[in-house]
Amino acid sequence: MTKRALVIANGEPPKKQLLQSLARESGVVICADGGANTALKFGILPDAIVGDLDSIHAEALVKFHKVPTYEDRDDESTDLEKAIAWALKQKYDHIVVIGASGRRIDHSVGNLGVLPKFYPDAVIRFIDDLGELVYVGRGITFDAKRSDVISLIPLSRCEGITTQGLKYALDDEALELGVREGTSNVVVNTPVTIKVQKGHLLLYKLFARP
Repeated sequence: MTKRALVIANGEPPKKQLLQSLARESGVVICADGGANTALKFGILPDAIVGDLDSIHAEALVKFHKVPTYEDRDDESTDLEKAIAWALKQKYDHIVVIGASGRRIDHSVGNLGVLPKFYPDAVIRFIDDLGELVYVGRGITFDAKRSDVISLIPLSRCEGITTQGLKYALDDEALELGVREGTSNVVVNTPVTIKVQKGHLLLYKLFARP
């Protein structure tokens, strides 16, 4: 049985309507440290607050004083990693993360590492107002509408990439940042299939515009 969790990180949140909808769909809402500030702002009561607690505002601490709070000062992991690890310990295997990107590009890029790090123990999706980012693993198949836009983002050199259903098809080819990227491809047939023999490849799916 799928157990869904929402992790609110301390980055740029999506619009209130989307955030509240994701919270309703989740079995638990976890704030990664300063993500509690976002929860307070948007009127969401979290089920847990996890992190080193150096970013949460005093107002949020007071408002959420009854919320179970787990302080973890491990310098070898980020607050987002701590929140995801906590969710996994509670047996949540489908995790949506919002607020993973923001003004600090080092935090935004660093957060991408959790996608392969926790695979395959959990299916993790980063969601913002424009789309969602997932880890491909060795392969992924999904339904999409024709003309939907997707991007393939290699975290490392990715080899043996083969796709079906995309306008710019790949046939046992490689992608690598700074060499060849896979930005803004277009769906022409569904389902879309992406297979990877080696490397860490991310898939960004742009939400269909009305």
